[in-house]
Amino acid sequence: KIINMKIKNKQGIKIGIVGIGGKMGQSIAKLAINDPKVFINSGIDHAKSKLAGKDIGDLVGEASLNIYVSDNIQKFFNKIDVIVEFGLEEATKMFVKEASKRNVAFVSGSTGLSKQTVKLLINYSKKIPIFWSPNMSIGANILNQAASEITPKIAKEFDIDITDIHHRQKRDRPSGTALSIKQSIESALKKNKIKKKVNVSAIRAGDSTGEHSVIFSGSGERIIIKHISTSRNIFAKGAIEVAKWIYMQKKGFYNMKDFLASKR
Repeated sequence: KIINMKIKNKQGIKIGIVGIGGKMGQSIAKLAINDPKVFINSGIDHAKSKLAGKDIGDLVGEASLNIYVSDNIQKFFNKIDVIVEFGLEEATKMFVKEASKRNVAFVSGSTGLSKQTVKLLINYSKKIPIFWSPNMSIGANILNQAASEITPKIAKEFDIDITDIHHRQKRDRPSGTALSIKQSIESALKKNKIKKKVNVSAIRAGDSTGEHSVIFSGSGERIIIKHISTSRNIFAKGAIEVAKWIYMQKKGFYNMKDFLASKR
């Protein structure tokens, strides 16, 4: 069995990945292994997972780490600085609760969270730094900001629609990203005292990793702002960069606007 000594001796922020058996979890793990500033110290899959006990390096096609997939939450929390979680809502609630008990920073990219769960995250952020964004892509968040800036300038004369395309297995419909864009636009409308309905259309087909468009339709013209994801790696890379950033923050509730603002 080959152990990559460079990886084994690497020092950095120790992260734990929730849902490491999933597509996003494995993408995050693969990038993290090759990032000199982070170290995977733990990974967990669902209870009774067939992957439990498997070396994380082997799981993602890299050299062995001697760090193994766990299905036990107590073992998972051994010596980690930041949790990275892209699970379903129940996993988000479970792991943020445990993170707050252990003073571990928490990064969530979960989509489709209810208002009650978001309030729960905000409440726990009084004890630990918590970052939540339904889309870790920098490009998608730039689209969000651009749409909210354009809205007050043309909304009185233009209809506003959002389209959301994802692979057929994606459960939430519309996506958390589409809802976030809608919320930003509605906030801009309210701030400028403009009454306008924002329509959202969701398509679940094929293998798309995410495509969002904001369409402003006027008389004789149309403005379309679009972001297309061609790889899950953009979300994984965003999550790792955020994990490095959140580790340096004090307790509080953060989102992608805070992260992007810090990079200016």
